[in-house]
Amino acid sequence: MVRALLVVLAVGLLALGGAAGWFAARETEEAVTTTETDTATVTETTTEATPSTGLPAAVEETRAALLVAAESGDYGALRPLIPSTGFEYTFGGPVEGGPIAHWQEIERSTVERPIENLAAVLQMPYTLSRGIYFWPFAYDITGVDELTAHERELLEPLGPLDTLFVPGTGYLGWRAGIEPDGDWVFFVAGD
Repeated sequence: MVRALLVVLAVGLLALGGAAGWFAARETEEAVTTTETDTATVTETTTEATPSTGLPAAVEETRAALLVAAESGDYGALRPLIPSTGFEYTFGGPVEGGPIAHWQEIERSTVERPIENLAAVLQMPYTLSRGIYFWPFAYDITGVDELTAHERELLEPLGPLDTLFVPGTGYLGWRAGIEPDGDWVFFVAGD
């Protein structure tokens, strides 16, 4: 008899525990449901064209290919995207081995990471100037004082603002340019 009473008591406790768990789960679910919030994102588009980025299709195709290569960290993946002539990668004249050798030497000899900077600038807003699409948007900004707080925040991954902007000259940090036909025409830093 005692044994049967213990079994009935154990089954009752299990049922009670299951019911309590069910109610606790409902209360937790309701709490999560009632604490949801909505957020909005505002995006400015600086030119016409493809709905997702506002860029002409050829420019967006090149930007996307460059971004994939840069995010992979593989300079070899950039090689087919570099034009054989007219590509600007340094203001000091051609470097033996071309752009990739130049960028790799920068990585070996400084703290700069050109391929990471290429990925960073291509994820930023662009500007259209003199018929070329430039990244980042800061290309056309002449001074730090012209930047909004949001723009300053966007540029942070590229370095301190006082090194990216030269008074009287403007933005001299890493920048990339793509022509409307999709040709990648430069990726440089400095003056």
